[in-house]
Amino acid sequence: MDNNKDFGEFFGSPFAAELISSTENVIRRSVSGIAAACETLSESAEKKHSKQDKQLIDGIMAMCCDLMRSAQLSKALTAEKLTDEDMSTIRADAFLRDFAESCKAASKGRCTVTVGETSASYIRTDREALRFLLLSFVRRLTACGEGGKNAFEVSCGEKLKTLNISVRALGTFVDESHVGQTDIFDSRYREVCMGFAERIGACAELSDNALTVGIPLSDGNSRAVAEAASAEPERDSFDPFGVMLGNM
Repeated sequence: MDNNKDFGEFFGSPFAAELISSTENVIRRSVSGIAAACETLSESAEKKHSKQDKQLIDGIMAMCCDLMRSAQLSKALTAEKLTDEDMSTIRADAFLRDFAESCKAASKGRCTVTVGETSASYIRTDREALRFLLLSFVRRLTACGEGGKNAFEVSCGEKLKTLNISVRALGTFVDESHVGQTDIFDSRYREVCMGFAERIGACAELSDNALTVGIPLSDGNSRAVAEAASAEPERDSFDPFGVMLGNM
C-alpha cells in the first residue's frame, strides 16, 4: 500500500473536502463560543485570585487549540492548488522576521527562532499555507526536543529562478519513534509538509534537521514586483502560530 498516495487521494477527494469543510465550520463556531465563555470565567477567576480555576481555563483553551489545529490543517490540505489570483505578495525577509518573533511568543519561549541570511525578495504565495508548512516542521521537532528551549534558524536566498526558504534545527532531538503521536498531522507530518508545498506551487525538501521550501521567483513584470506587500492580520489564540505552538 502506498501510504503517501492514500494520504493525498483522501484529502483530494470531493467528499472529504465537503465533510472537512462542514466539520471545520462546526468546530470553529463551537470553539469561538467556548473561548468567549473562558474569557468571562478568566475575569472571574482573577477577581477571586483562584489559581485552580485559572489552570482549568488554560486546560480548556489548550484543548480548543487541539481542535482548531486539526480543523484548520484539514481544511487547508483539502483546498485545491492555489492560482496567482488566490495569493498575496510578501517580502521574504520581513515574513521570516515576523515568523521568528511569532514562534517565540506563541510557544512562550519553548522554541526560539533566529533569522540568518535573508533576501529582500518579493514572492506571491499564500501566507497562511506557507506558515503552516514551516510550522509543521517546527512543531514536530519541538515535540522531539530533549527539553528546555529548542532552537531553530530561518533563512532565505535566491538560487536560479527560485527563492529557497529554509528552517534548520540547531538542537538535538530524540528518535521520532519514541515520541507520542498526538494526531494524524503529527504522525504524518512529512505528507503534511508536502501537501502544503504542492498547494502553493512550491517544492519541499525535508531532512532530519532541516526543511527547505523552493518558491518560484517572479519575473520583472509580475504582480509580486508591482504590488505592495499585504498587511499582517492581527494575532489571536487560534492563528497558525497559536494552534501549532500554543499548547506544546
